[in-house]
Amino acid sequence: MKCKICGTGSFADLKCAVDAGTDAVGFLMGITHVTQDAVSPEEAAAMIKTLPPFIEPVAVTHLQDARSIISIVQQSGCTALQIQNTITPEEICMIRKSLPYLRIIKAVHVMDMSAVQTAQREAAYADAIILDTRTPDRLGGTGLTHDWSISAKIVESVEIPVILAGGLTPENVASAIRQVRPYAVDVHTGVKKNDVRDALKTKAFVKTAHTAV
Repeated sequence: MKCKICGTGSFADLKCAVDAGTDAVGFLMGITHVTQDAVSPEEAAAMIKTLPPFIEPVAVTHLQDARSIISIVQQSGCTALQIQNTITPEEICMIRKSLPYLRIIKAVHVMDMSAVQTAQREAAYADAIILDTRTPDRLGGTGLTHDWSISAKIVESVEIPVILAGGLTPENVASAIRQVRPYAVDVHTGVKKNDVRDALKTKAFVKTAHTAV
């Protein structure tokens, strides 16, 4: 089971994730909805330069136009892109043409059974799908779970990797993995304490995820 720690906003956050043994770290850039952990591409680049090998830096964005997205990816040095907002297939094609090495992860917000069809449609243009929870003002980082039975149906119905996010914690991630059987899991607020990334929670999350059966 792969694991991504999202919302890396400082070198202290990065150290928590690296020390925990995560497989990927997410940097929130190009943000249009509420979040407390956004960074600039330059700030992300400074942190990414210190990453050890085999930990992938992921640009997580709310932006919807290819040119702006390409710019933040190039400036930050991320090797994967997570698009949390809606975007047209044409914009994705523009990103791929400019950055052919980039792996593109497309968010699907699981609100009801319609998410299954949405995921099937998005899978035609993405390298992976991330299943998340949203509210009117947040496109992620809500701390809220969704119906994992719907997520399990999505895993069964698409042929690309599916990442599970939304309200995961060290306490519930093993159960979520058993029910959904995703390719990977992603956490943001679930490893915070008093709104700050917590080293013990981060280590517990990654260890539990990596050893879940």
